[in-house]
Amino acid sequence: MVDSLKNNFFLFPALLLASLLYCKVIPVQTTKPYRSLVECQNAAAFEGQIVKSPVAGQSRSKKCKITLSLSQVWDKNGLTAKAQGLADVYIPQELYEACQPGKLYTAWRGKKAGFLLDNGAVVRLSARESRFQRPGEKHAFESDQVFSCAYKSGLWGRLQEIRALSRLHFTRLMYAWGSAGGLLLALLSGSRAYLPQDAQDSFRLAGLSHVLALSGMHLSLIGGLAFALGKKSAGKKFALFLQFFCILAFVWFAGKSPSLFRALLCSLFAFFSGTFKIRLKSPLNSLALVFLIHAALFPEDIFELSFMLSYGALFGILAFNEFVAKRLLTALPNGAGASLSSSIGAQLATAPISLKFFGLVAPAGILSSAAISPLVTLFVYLGLFFVLISLVFPFLAPFCGGLLGLLYKAISQGVIFFAKIPCVKI
Repeated sequence: MVDSLKNNFFLFPALLLASLLYCKVIPVQTTKPYRSLVECQNAAAFEGQIVKSPVAGQSRSKKCKITLSLSQVWDKNGLTAKAQGLADVYIPQELYEACQPGKLYTAWRGKKAGFLLDNGAVVRLSARESRFQRPGEKHAFESDQVFSCAYKSGLWGRLQEIRALSRLHFTRLMYAWGSAGGLLLALLSGSRAYLPQDAQDSFRLAGLSHVLALSGMHLSLIGGLAFALGKKSAGKKFALFLQFFCILAFVWFAGKSPSLFRALLCSLFAFFSGTFKIRLKSPLNSLALVFLIHAALFPEDIFELSFMLSYGALFGILAFNEFVAKRLLTALPNGAGASLSSSIGAQLATAPISLKFFGLVAPAGILSSAAISPLVTLFVYLGLFFVLISLVFPFLAPFCGGLLGLLYKAISQGVIFFAKIPCVKI
C-alpha cells in the first residue's frame, strides 16, 4: 500500500482538486473579462486577434462563433478606447464559408468577402450585444460585417498565416474526396464540417465519439509513424527528435483542444523520459501530474466536454485495465483481451459523463472500440500516404480518394452496425 502511494504521489491531489472543482467548491475564472472605458452595450466595433477559430453550424440562425482577444473598441459615436479580455462574437456563416469549398456561400460576393478567418488573424468588425448568448457565456456579441482581416508581421504572424492557408488547401483536397475526405479532415484537423451529420450521429450512438475528437490516439499515430521512419533512417536518438517535432507540428496544424493538449503533455513526458532515461514508475501518476499542470495553465478547459472525456477515458484505462484483464478476460488471446479491457475501463470511467451530457450510455462502445479503432488507424496511415502522393502527383488525387473511399465504406458500415445496439438512456 505504501509502495503504491509512493508510485502515485500526484494521484490524490489530482482527485481532490477534481472533486473540489466539479463540485464547485473552488470557483474557477474560466474567461478573461471584458475591460474597456466603452461599456458593452455601447460597443459598435471591435479589433482583436482570433484565439478560437470559427466553427460553422455551432450556433443558431446561421451564425458562427469566434473568440477574440480584444485590443480596441469603438463606441456608437466613433470614439476609440483600449480594450482587454476575451469576447465571443457571432458572425454570419457566409463570412466564414466564403473561402470554404462546396459550401452554400463559397461564391458569395458581398462586401469584403473571402477573409481567411482563422487563429492568429487580427480582425476589425462591427459589434453589438448578442441575443444568442448562452447560459454561463459572458460578453457575447454579434457582428454583421468584417472590415479588415490580416496576420501580424514577423515570423510568428507569418507562421500563423501559413497555418491558415495550409488548413484551407487541405480542406479543399478533402472536399474533393467526399465522405472519406470528411472523416480524414475530422481526424487530422478537428473540423467536422464535411462529415455527414448522420455519420456523426452513428459514431456517437456506437460509443465512438472519442475517435472523432483529437486526442492521444491521433498523436500516437503521427508520433509512431515518425518514430518508425526516423529509427529506420538514422537511429533511435534521431527518431525521438523527429517524433517530438512531428507531434508539435501536428498540434500546431490541428489547433489546441483540451483533449489534444492533454495528449501533448503526456507525449512530452514520454519524450523527455526517453531522452534523459527517466523511469516513470506509474502511468497513472504521470496522468495525475498532467491534469494538475493542465488545470493550472488553462483553467477554462476544465469544464469542456472533451477535457472530461479525455482524462476520464485514460484514467479508466489505466486504473481498471489490469484488473479487468486478469479477472474477466483471461480466456481471450492477449491482443483481444487487452483491447477489450481498455474499452471496458474507458466506458466505466466516462459513463457518468455521457449520462450527464447526452442522457445515454452506449454499451456498444466496448466492442466497437476494439473492432473499429484498428480500421481507423489504417485509415489515417493510408490517408497520410495518399495526401503525400497527391501533393507530389496531383493527377493521382482522384484515384487516391477513390481507394480511401473503399476503406471509409467498411468503417461506416461497421459503425452503423454498432450504432444499432440499443443505448442505455435516462
